[in-house]
Amino acid sequence: MTDEALDHLRAGLERWMANEAHAPVSVRALWRLPGGTMRHAWGVDVEVASGPLAGPHRLIYLRDRRGSPLATSLSRQDEFQILSVMHQAGARVPRPYWRVWNGDPSGVGPGLILERVEGETLARRLLHDAAFAAIRPRLLTEMGEELARIHAVGTGALGCLAGPSPGETAAVRQLAELESQLRDIGEPHPALELALRWLRGRAPDGGAIVVVHGDYRLGNIVVDPAAGLRAVLDWELSHLGDPGEDLGWVSMRFWRCMDRPGAGGLGPKTRFLDGYATLSGRRLDPDLLLYWEVLANLRWAVITLGQARRHLSGDEPSLELASIGRHCAEVEWELLRLMRDL
Repeated sequence: MTDEALDHLRAGLERWMANEAHAPVSVRALWRLPGGTMRHAWGVDVEVASGPLAGPHRLIYLRDRRGSPLATSLSRQDEFQILSVMHQAGARVPRPYWRVWNGDPSGVGPGLILERVEGETLARRLLHDAAFAAIRPRLLTEMGEELARIHAVGTGALGCLAGPSPGETAAVRQLAELESQLRDIGEPHPALELALRWLRGRAPDGGAIVVVHGDYRLGNIVVDPAAGLRAVLDWELSHLGDPGEDLGWVSMRFWRCMDRPGAGGLGPKTRFLDGYATLSGRRLDPDLLLYWEVLANLRWAVITLGQARRHLSGDEPSLELASIGRHCAEVEWELLRLMRDL
């Protein structure tokens, strides 16, 4: 982004936030942050002159990119609502400030403006940097406990979230969505089709329905070297479903969160599960947990194909999206390994 474009965005944000805060707002600093595959991100330090928000605020502006890895992604309005509910319930999420409704000539595009929680998100640093050596032994426990808090939040105020239909289980709903997305991609992937058949034949009966984060893993948590887990990020894939969906997702080999044969993580999976069970009172049977891990790998494989499709179609040429797409073969191998072992 050029200096002129950055100044244009700064002026637009000042006007936007002043209108929302009902007070003059000065942007003291504005800089581009590494963003995900769905949004661009800017750090924004602001000063609100008066009113309930008077004073300095450290914010992050998440501006939508084109495309989405899954058709089930939340609208920004719904994501803002779930962040508000979670924040009020005491879950460790960034405080939501405003949802930017529409783009305008000022350069402010649709997205979210949230509290900027300082800390580290990169898995590589959390796993290996000396600064996090003291927190590593307890981080899995904290992750398990925080997921239990999220799953304990009532669903009554979250009618915006999709979930299983009456008489439908969470597993059956997930499999139907993944089969539809795989069909739309229009490529033969025998390992994924085998996984679909395997999962359909073993789908568990319906159980508890909770708020599923949908992408709970290293990379979507903010960690402080002394304070530990400070915030859970990226709620755009949230929905109502089975707790096993989140438990299987975070257990995937791809996220390097937990120890695997030949590859260390933050520690043994039992440490995470113990933290979750302590607060939730819920512990999945090992075979059921493995079922959800197989489903999680299938879901991730479909997402990688969708990211590659965004690049190959020319809709959004991106080396990052192309590289994510190349991981599909790795996930197919993992699926075959898991299904062989079960």
